Amino acid sequence: MPTNQFLNLEAEKQNRIIQAAIKEFAHNTYVNASTNRIVKECGISKGSLFKYFVDKEDLYFFILDTVMWEMLRDIEGNVENLPTELFQRIVDYSALEISWYIKHPDKGRLIMSTVTEKDEGICSKMTERYGARGENIYYELLTGIEEENLKNGKEKIAEILKWILEGFNKAFLKKADINKESFEQLKKKYIQELSVYIEILKAGFVERKE
Repeated sequence: MPTNQFLNLEAEKQNRIIQAAIKEFAHNTYVNASTNRIVKECGISKGSLFKYFVDKEDLYFFILDTVMWEMLRDIEGNVENLPTELFQRIVDYSALEISWYIKHPDKGRLIMSTVTEKDEGICSKMTERYGARGENIYYELLTGIEEENLKNGKEKIAEILKWILEGFNKAFLKKADINKESFEQLKKKYIQELSVYIEILKAGFVERKE
């Protein structure tokens, strides 16, 4: 968490530091990010940076918290407008996320880079910090869906969706080059590949009408 010294800074200076850190972590991941480049970008001394944050990890999680909650806040209001058919809802929710990344490319790269982060300690802390919120998203997607033709209860479906989609997302992002491909290209590929898996899931979860 930032210190009181950071919280008492004028908004413009706070924003300069935040934007410089977002850019650095987005393009270099936690392991390769440099606090030297961050302070140079935002025009402060390294000593000042560490008066505002305990260390690089403290800064990283503050930035990640800020970006992730901003993204969730922006798109959650649209969930109630998604289709009530479960499997189309999953595809459309994924499209909402990537559309947000298109509007905020560095923030999108930051969030996506967490999947390929190589520092085991940081990965463990991310799971601990964000795991429960990630699970809640799957349950939120089931709110208000059409249940008449579903073979299993919503809770079981949420668990299975979580396992499959987490695996799919990791596999997709590991082979994607988020620094070279545009988010428009990634969105097209992601939706195409996801739709194939969704059709397979749909065959297993939905009763066929005779």
